Amino acid sequence: MKVALAPTLEKFVSKKIKTGTYLDASDVIRESLRRWKEQEAPGRAASDWLEQEIQEGLDSSDLPGGPDFWRDLRKELHGEHKKGSRRR
Repeated sequence: MKVALAPTLEKFVSKKIKTGTYLDASDVIRESLRRWKEQEAPGRAASDWLEQEIQEGLDSSDLPGGPDFWRDLRKELHGEHKKGSRRR
């Protein structure tokens, strides 16, 4: 299989290879597809995504709200997620 990439994506792949984490472009693409597949898979991957988004909010020093606010928000978001409403 051959895949054509836009120049910006080619640069992105090249940068990843230069880090030494990946041997070649195929490694980068395989890892990207694996992560994409996990993100779209129902269940755990979606839950992990939600937790990551919530944690970003918790780690942000410029957002208002105390621990109670974030606990309640987490509960609300998990409830919406279980109902199937995933907004980005």
